Amino acid sequence: MKAVEMLDYGAPEVLVDTNTAPQPVLKPKQVLVKQHATAIDPYDVKFRQGLMGTDKPTPLIPGSSVAGVVVAIGSEVTEFAIGDRVAASTHLKSYAALVAVGQSLLAKIPAQVSDVQAAASVLGAQTGYQMIMTDLAIQPGETVLIHGGAGAVGMMAIQLAKRQGAGQIYTTAHGAGAAAIRAIDPTIQVIDYQTTTLTEAMPDGVDAVLDTIGGETLRASCQVLKPDGRLVSLVDSVDDPRVTQSYLQASGAQLAALLALIADGQVTLLIADERPFNAANVRYFQTLHHVVGKLVLTFD
Repeated sequence: MKAVEMLDYGAPEVLVDTNTAPQPVLKPKQVLVKQHATAIDPYDVKFRQGLMGTDKPTPLIPGSSVAGVVVAIGSEVTEFAIGDRVAASTHLKSYAALVAVGQSLLAKIPAQVSDVQAAASVLGAQTGYQMIMTDLAIQPGETVLIHGGAGAVGMMAIQLAKRQGAGQIYTTAHGAGAAAIRAIDPTIQVIDYQTTTLTEAMPDGVDAVLDTIGGETLRASCQVLKPDGRLVSLVDSVDDPRVTQSYLQASGAQLAALLALIADGQVTLLIADERPFNAANVRYFQTLHHVVGKLVLTFD
């Protein structure tokens, strides 16, 4: 089977092509997906670098996003059939022509959503969805600060906070990222983090914060969080009862709800570039920084 293998943890050069990867063996509640597209996510880069706290033996097949068509189903699969277009977030093994995925992680891709869009939505955008809809549970009229608005998590979170009826929405961005945010929604208050502090931009404070950066940014965010406010961080924690740390809890139901919004045109995904799936393109995409929009690899 065609795949991109990771020979060891380290630099991009550890990612190599193979045509001899074994085909996945289905468990009863899994489906076999023929890959049409997979996205590059920061998680993938950190995993390759050995920064995700894993000791999984190498070589292995990395990759965290699946978008394709069902070609086989396990004996206990009840929700999917051969021929269904599906998407899912996986921790590993999406850099391959065929991927076995548990049915609880899968969502059907609406006809209005392309494979590229689906692959681009499953990790960062799904995380943004969970943070706004569940973890922060944004309410109408609330003021919200979303860090990293030009990233996949932040850009989806901004749009969903607006859809939930939030009052003023603030985000941090610079340069091309700031321009992209304003193009999607000119009502968003974009804070140039290189020239303006959070306390200068939000002297009255905010009700809710989504932190995608951590460190000093998290501590500065606590300074503008109202006494009864709440902050969710994806990367860090501090000794403050208003602060919780969270992470994506991927599910098919959650992803299906997000894909329905994309299909209806209620939220937008930005695609920065798409290239054919091979190790050279995976390596290239993984070396890019501060790209506005998703990087997607497509299969033959």
